[in-house]
Amino acid sequence: MKKRIMITLTLLISILAISACSNSAQNEEVSETPDTEETMTESSGDAEEEQKDVDESFYGDLDLPENQLGLSIGDTAHWKYGYQDIIREFEITLNSVEITETAGDEPSQEGNYVIANVTLKNLSEVPVVAEDGLGLSLDNENASGFPWFYIDGVAEEWPGEIQPNESQTGVLLYDVPAGNSYSLVSGESSANANTISFEFTADEAE
Repeated sequence: MKKRIMITLTLLISILAISACSNSAQNEEVSETPDTEETMTESSGDAEEEQKDVDESFYGDLDLPENQLGLSIGDTAHWKYGYQDIIREFEITLNSVEITETAGDEPSQEGNYVIANVTLKNLSEVPVVAEDGLGLSLDNENASGFPWFYIDGVAEEWPGEIQPNESQTGVLLYDVPAGNSYSLVSGESSANANTISFEFTADEAE
């Protein structure tokens, strides 16, 4: 009888010892496992910092002006964009707008021509050509994204370079479906430029 009791006690002690060792090992594993939330936070912070470095490397340190939307005929917009080490900055004034069905001897293919008279001032530190600052597309309620182009005798090529703090005035010609309200837009939804828009109606055009 005493022998059975001793065997039983020995088994109980062995089981308790094994259980204690197992719990100790599990505790050590838990203590060595890094905090998941802390690790995710650190990873997220590192990713954001890396993305910022990529953006600055790709676009440059732009310090963009605020978006300027809903400007009118006669207003001036401040527009800036950058790409790697190229940064360009301008003032763009919409002086007047004309809408006509014929430009020179050329009838409109889309519905009517819109001729925008624009002054471009170069605020960049280097000389530029006008095309660098005139990425203005034309939208109305019937169509969007129309680029400007040239027609001899109506919309000529802009001449030469524009020196820093100098200006040029010329026209931008668009061929678009007829509409009642129009919008000249530049930099829309772009990460490397602010957005500007000039809005006018057909009645406000000459």
